[in-house]
Amino acid sequence: MASRAPLPSMNPWEAQALTYSFPEGGVADRSGLTPKASFNRRPDPLIFPGLYCSSGFDIISILLQLRGRPDPDIDLGAVDCSVSLTLCDLEQPDTPIVYASPSFCEMTGYSMNEVLGRNCRFLQSSPTASSCVVDKAAIKRMSQAVRGNQEIQLGVRNYKKNGQPFTNMLSIIPLTLGADGHRYAVGLQCEM
Repeated sequence: MASRAPLPSMNPWEAQALTYSFPEGGVADRSGLTPKASFNRRPDPLIFPGLYCSSGFDIISILLQLRGRPDPDIDLGAVDCSVSLTLCDLEQPDTPIVYASPSFCEMTGYSMNEVLGRNCRFLQSSPTASSCVVDKAAIKRMSQAVRGNQEIQLGVRNYKKNGQPFTNMLSIIPLTLGADGHRYAVGLQCEM
């Protein structure tokens, strides 16, 4: 029997995706109900279920759409699955986070369950302090960009779960997904 070549080195998120397995009986949908049909497992070792679709969003496709968007206002540089990324649904009230990458959770200290369904503005106040610095001009610029379906990149003061302030170099890119043209905002974060 021939030995297999070792896998190329991967970032921690990709390595975690290799060990991902779907729960028995399927994955709970957004309503919290678990469908009876289970996802089809692919025998191809290059398709990692946790990397491509465990959230219900095809993150690889979203990243490719970000890189290939026509006439970008912002040069994102290298973007891969290790980026800190949030996906907010612009068609739901208060534009909730519907996906957050593991890197976002690691950077902010919040778990996936703590961020899903919330507007990103929760990062603008410290959970441990009664008062904090809020950049109202940055908030206004972000709101105007999202309403105007425009890209924006700016530094904004945010707070981690432990109350530690940090400067978040934030890029917000509007994106349309699916045949129905559902509108989302992709947030890419980088701690400065």
